[in-house]
Amino acid sequence: MTGNSPERRRAQRVSANLKLEVKVPGADARTATLQTINISSSGVYFRSDHFVPPMTRLAMEIEVSVPADDGGEHGTALVPCDGLVVRVTPETEVPDCADYEVAVFFTGITPEGMANLERHIALLIDDPD
Repeated sequence: MTGNSPERRRAQRVSANLKLEVKVPGADARTATLQTINISSSGVYFRSDHFVPPMTRLAMEIEVSVPADDGGEHGTALVPCDGLVVRVTPETEVPDCADYEVAVFFTGITPEGMANLERHIALLIDDPD
């Protein structure tokens, strides 16, 4: 790949610092509360203090801001979704590493959840601050 390779993403990605709850599978199954780096309608990118191997299936819940239907103050909505880890940086588990960056492709999201996610993304595009 070169620096001039064409963009492969189909969904617009926006920077977003959102609360993300991830159900981490495995013998020590737990729920981790993390922060996103960016998000699109097809996936999420977040930081984790634990290594999550590529191809791991995750159940997640993202808290997003959504515009009020009546044009008033913004509200919040929870977006439950499932996803598949497609990339991790660093690519392997590193002793004492406390900052892994994890890219997840959404594999399951309800129509209501997708509508709320798209409303949130539109809100960020219209008012990035």
